[in-house]
Amino acid sequence: MKLRTHVVTVVGVTVLSLSTMLSAQAAADNEYVCESLYMEQSYDCAKEAVIVEKNRLNKVYMTAYRTLSPTQKQQLDKEQILWLKARNHQCDFDYDGEMNNSVVYAMIGADVCTANETQKRSKVIAKKYHIK
Repeated sequence: MKLRTHVVTVVGVTVLSLSTMLSAQAAADNEYVCESLYMEQSYDCAKEAVIVEKNRLNKVYMTAYRTLSPTQKQQLDKEQILWLKARNHQCDFDYDGEMNNSVVYAMIGADVCTANETQKRSKVIAKKYHIK
């Protein structure tokens, strides 16, 4: 009986881990929705989403940047700084109190917002500079 319980537990954890990864990856061209998972999976999904989208944005940005004239590079840099300020204003979460479930989910929401806004920015740059 213990072996069966252990196998079921391992399979369950594996399925939840895969669903978290798939939630983050499946959202590659859609908005991320991590908040509907269990807290630990939601947290992991949101953190992974931020990493994925920041890496994507960096790749798109650098691909565009290499093709631009010095003036165009300056313009893109200015646009990027303005976008970062707006994204941070919209998505950042700052809290100096006791941790509880509501606070953790607010942190997850902030990460999901960051991932979604970063994904949108990647699409804007890719479209503007014809990057696939």
